[in-house]
Amino acid sequence: MTDQKAIEDLEFIKNIMQDAKKKMVDNGISMIVWGLIIVTGLLSTYVGIKVNYQFSYGWNWIVVIGSGWIYSFIQVYKNKKQPKNRNFAGRVLGHVWFSSGIAMTILGFVGSLSGAYHGVFISPLVSTILGLAYFITGFVLGKPWVTKLSAGWWTGAIIMFLWPYLYTLLLMASMIICFQIIPGIIFNRESKKLKLSENEGI
Repeated sequence: MTDQKAIEDLEFIKNIMQDAKKKMVDNGISMIVWGLIIVTGLLSTYVGIKVNYQFSYGWNWIVVIGSGWIYSFIQVYKNKKQPKNRNFAGRVLGHVWFSSGIAMTILGFVGSLSGAYHGVFISPLVSTILGLAYFITGFVLGKPWVTKLSAGWWTGAIIMFLWPYLYTLLLMASMIICFQIIPGIIFNRESKKLKLSENEGI
């Protein structure tokens, strides 16, 4: 009875991972869009500080993060209208990234505005959470290389914590390009190939 239950559990986990592959196209696009949005915010903040341009960085990030959340809510609405895409693995990843997004938004706005820490520490804090999110995502997708991306996020976080300065904006932007936008493109391409093979098999 115990052996049968173990086999059923393993089969359940296998089905979850196979199920997750169907969601990679959505996750890939979201990673790319969010990555481009945040890189824009980081670079605009860096340039603004370097040229001593007088504008509200707070409002700049409200617009940047607000744009990202608007995009995410639109995607959630679209997915609700397509029940066939709402598989269990997709819901797991959706909850992981939604909760991570909430945590990063709180750290980025509430934490810094309250004076709990200087704004320069937002990037390493966010990088730490991203490492956790990618670690879980890689496990659910059954892709070790995705899990290993977390090492890059955590290494970057340590560097930014130990040597905080203006350059961390550029470092964070580079990390997002390497560890989020490029993987998002890979996800997107793999998902398109998977859908194409499924269509050919029909």
